This record gives sequence, structure tokens and C-alpha cells, in this order.
Amino acid sequence: MKISIITLFPKMISGFFEESIVKRAIEKKLVEIEIINLRDFAIDDYGTVDDRPYGGGAGMVLRIEPLYKAVQFAISNFKFLISKKTPNSKKPISKTVLTSPKGKIFNQKKAQEYSRLDNLIIIAGHYEDVDARVLDYVDEEISIGDFILTGGEIPASAIVDSVVRLIPRVLKKDQATKNESFNINEKKILEYPQYTRPEEFMGKKVPEILLK
Repeated sequence: MKISIITLFPKMISGFFEESIVKRAIEKKLVEIEIINLRDFAIDDYGTVDDRPYGGGAGMVLRIEPLYKAVQFAISNFKFLISKKTPNSKKPISKTVLTSPKGKIFNQKKAQEYSRLDNLIIIAGHYEDVDARVLDYVDEEISIGDFILTGGEIPASAIVDSVVRLIPRVLKKDQATKNESFNINEKKILEYPQYTRPEEFMGKKVPEILLK
């Protein structure tokens, strides 16, 4: 699988993928992470990628031209990976999403859906908003909750982490993803409480049933 993230602030994201499970998945070549700097597609030599909104209002809006060019660049570098579920497909199975507080709430079901893609493009919004015309090139808008952040880099990183761990062979045991909270293959219940050593701490004991 290949995941491309379009962002104005690559350093906010790059460090996140240099540790833990995502790093190991990259090293195993189970996933490729591409961070695309939106400013590389600026409209001028000054690196301009935003402008004032028509109709007035506070803040700046990301322009359509750099966004469009960045998305097309990501598409041009798609990996031709035929999905096992669609062996007759003539092109990679892909999706382009925009992080936005106006989007659908991201959940485990969506993470499972994305983990089966060949390519995923995530546009990390920033500033006041993005030019709405970019939605013509986006499959869906995604939010990670009903709160406001300074940009889409944190949501993008959260989405990547959630998706990558579901890719086959990323975790040592597939059972690790089957038995955890919000697994969509089972009833929507929280995972049972977990305990480890010591058996007793300050009078609090591990439940007897787990010690058998």
C-alpha cells in the first residue's frame, strides 16, 4: 500500500513515521509513505499557496491550483498493485480524502476500508479552509472529531496510524487487531480490561479468573 500526504508542514508529520509500528511497516516494505510539500506546487517563486477569501472573512484559504497539482502528482506516482479482491482491475484501487471539521467522522470501519486500498491520498487542510473547488478531486472529507485544530496534519497522522496497523503482517499477530476495541467484525463493545505483572500492587489484585 502507498499513502501520500499533501501538507504545508512536512516536518509536523515526518517524525511521526520514524518510530514504532509505522516505521517497522515501512522497513518491511508493507507500506510506503510519501509526504508531499504543497509549497512545491506554489503559483509563484515566493511560494504562494493561499489567498484571501472571496466575499471577505477572517483567515486565508488554500488556493485550488497548488492543491490540484499536488493531487495529480500523487496520482502520477501511484503503485500498480492489483487488489486481491479485484484481480481483473486495470488500475490501482485508490481514494483521495481531505481532512476537514466538516467531514464524516473517522472510525474503525473506515480504517478497515482504507487498509484495503492500493493507494490513499490524504490532503491535510490548513489555515481557514481550502478552496471548495478541490472537492471535485476528492472522494470524501474526513474529520476525527467535533473540535477544531490548527491544521489537518494531526488528523492525517492519526488516520495513517489507524490504517497501517490493519495491513496484513504489520502486527506480529493478526489476533491483536481482531480482539481489540471497536473491531467491526464483532459487536461494537470495548475490549476487556488488561493486566500484567505484578500480581498485586498496593492491595489491588489481578482478577482471579485471569490467573488460572
